[in-house]
Amino acid sequence: MIEVAGVIAAFAMIFILRARDVQFYVAVTVAAIIIGVTSGGPPAMVFEVLVTTLTDAGTWTLCVAVALISVLGYALKETGLMVRFVEGLGAVLPGSVLLATIPALFGFLSMPGGALMSAPFIEPEADRLGLKPEHKSYFNVWFRHLLYWTNPISSSTIMAVTLSGFPVNTWLRVQSPLFFVMVAIGLMVGRRFIAVKKAGGREALDLGAMKGVVPILIAVGLTLYGLPVWVSLVAGILATFALGGVGPRDASKMVAGGFNPGIVLSAASMLYLRDMILASGSVTSLFDAVIASGVPVLAVAMVVPMIIGAVSGSPSMGVGIAFPLLLPLFGAPNIHYTSIVFLGITCTYIASPLHLCTVLTNAYFKSDMNKVIRYLAVSSAALYAVGLAYHLMLNGL
Repeated sequence: MIEVAGVIAAFAMIFILRARDVQFYVAVTVAAIIIGVTSGGPPAMVFEVLVTTLTDAGTWTLCVAVALISVLGYALKETGLMVRFVEGLGAVLPGSVLLATIPALFGFLSMPGGALMSAPFIEPEADRLGLKPEHKSYFNVWFRHLLYWTNPISSSTIMAVTLSGFPVNTWLRVQSPLFFVMVAIGLMVGRRFIAVKKAGGREALDLGAMKGVVPILIAVGLTLYGLPVWVSLVAGILATFALGGVGPRDASKMVAGGFNPGIVLSAASMLYLRDMILASGSVTSLFDAVIASGVPVLAVAMVVPMIIGAVSGSPSMGVGIAFPLLLPLFGAPNIHYTSIVFLGITCTYIASPLHLCTVLTNAYFKSDMNKVIRYLAVSSAALYAVGLAYHLMLNGL
């Protein structure tokens, strides 16, 4: 069937174009057009679906949210608020907990390769504790990604709830136990790396340093309270400007500096792909053929996301590819099947050698990439096993 061939060609084209460094939003848009052209529908459908996507309020909400996330991260960095807060934490936290907390806090600053920002801040503490370069890399990469399970303003969470239709509070309530699982795995593995006890001699954490976490708490708290994500992020950005003493002229420069049009276009292109898949019915044809051959839906929901997560280079992009592809298979919305897809993307993304955070962290610490990947892969496999058992149990299987 030409529809099935078109879907396969479309998703293959995403990876081919990405391998050639074509922008992600271009690759996804090309894939959507291929699906539309090969669906058997009228050629005008390509444009009609595009208009539907661009005129949908959900599209604008998502695009504004991902743009504001970048601005908030940039503003926190440029004002130095986050830096001062992280430096003050060393006075009150044990060594292994501090090494976990610093990357996790920088995880709020959602940006590609953001682990490079936290690497210099964990290095002094890691040196005091006798960590080898590979151990420093593990701490920096693993704990940076803790918040995928609890952060309502991360791009992957926003993308997941937008594409799946689940309320953000419902989504995070189901995902949040995996935060504690990930912390436990990381600390159990990481404590084996600590060679010496922590020395004292740090200054106290004062109220001035505490200001750095206030904008994040505002944004997260307002989102969980039920306000639109974009409103919460605007409040966080304004709080950053106020606490950082940023005037109107500098604030406008920070907004311009933090705005990332590529991320916005990527978000819009993924919604276009989703709408094209729904309108064409091509993916349904593909998976009808797969299921008819005897492959269980659950097996597809497990294997395909892990492949996409390993090669996508971004969890939000992986969600944007996998959710439109797989969620129609489940029929009625099923948050645990959907979560298994999210889990597979996240776990293989963290352990992937294509993961930009790992690549940059490895370069910074001059660590052995093979050892770092091995540590991350074992931890990610444990996380996936626990997460899979958790979702299957709650789903009643």
